[in-house]
Amino acid sequence: MTASKTPTECETKEDVRAEIDRIDRELLALFAERHGYVTRMAEIKTDPHEAYDPARIEAIISKVRERAVGLELDEDQAELIWRTLIDWNINYEKGIIIGRTRHR
Repeated sequence: MTASKTPTECETKEDVRAEIDRIDRELLALFAERHGYVTRMAEIKTDPHEAYDPARIEAIISKVRERAVGLELDEDQAELIWRTLIDWNINYEKGIIIGRTRHR
């Protein structure tokens, strides 16, 4: 694997694309790791309604927006990404919980 470059060290489109590809690989690995915890949470929860917790969701979104600002990332973009991720996780958890409770 090649050493990473900062954005200002990238001199060509290929340099930039290589760094974006590297980051995408790392993001995907982190999403896979996160998914393992989401799956475990679904195994622990006993009621599909537990998958949707509005107070928890808004607390997460608030933290994400705050962290995004600190990282000089557009907080609306960060919120959109996280809300999409959270919505997917809710549906995934509900599916696991419902599937498990139907087989009892």
